[in-house]
Amino acid sequence: MSAGGLGFALMITSGFLQNLPGVRGVEMPESRYFSFIVATLTLGQWASILHREWQLGGLPAPTRRPSAAGVLGGWYLASFLITFVGGAALAVAMYLTTSSRTFAWTWLVALGWAALCCTTILVWAVTRRGRGEDAASVAVDAELRYQDRRLSAPAAFAVVSLIDPLFSHRSPPAFTWWMVGYAALAVATAALAYRQDARRPALPPGDYGTEA
Repeated sequence: MSAGGLGFALMITSGFLQNLPGVRGVEMPESRYFSFIVATLTLGQWASILHREWQLGGLPAPTRRPSAAGVLGGWYLASFLITFVGGAALAVAMYLTTSSRTFAWTWLVALGWAALCCTTILVWAVTRRGRGEDAASVAVDAELRYQDRRLSAPAAFAVVSLIDPLFSHRSPPAFTWWMVGYAALAVATAALAYRQDARRPALPPGDYGTEA
């Protein structure tokens, strides 16, 4: 099944959850559609890129792994944690302190799926063995890891969650400003991460091949 097909299937499956005992479909977050489909498409795009990289062949022998901090960067990691750990904390708080339990656990499931997809990409970007014989090939290896990381944009899932408090009004009213602050923090740290990325050094001189 393609990534798009899987995302659509997950979206349809989430719709059937409203048939479970004690579940009210009108309380389920509208933002879950984005989380299921976009996270799955992102994972599928990454898998396709990875497959094409493997098909290239002829890579230098494995040498070393870079540090996780070097691949992810502190501000990106902050945005990731705010989006998924912070979002999960909000969902649990909603479940325990309000009557919007259907909204809370459904949002938590959608965030969990997005976190799983993003984490899969990041774990591979960090843990796969480095490949490089000289400064140019090491720099290319680092750039490929960076491009993998860029596919995973966790702050987008925090922003889209605002659909519910601002437009569908399905989230508990007492948590509206908490969700706005949560999304703002995720976006602010993501912006700082991109600003940090803009200062990345250019690739050193070397033979990078030519396109046919």
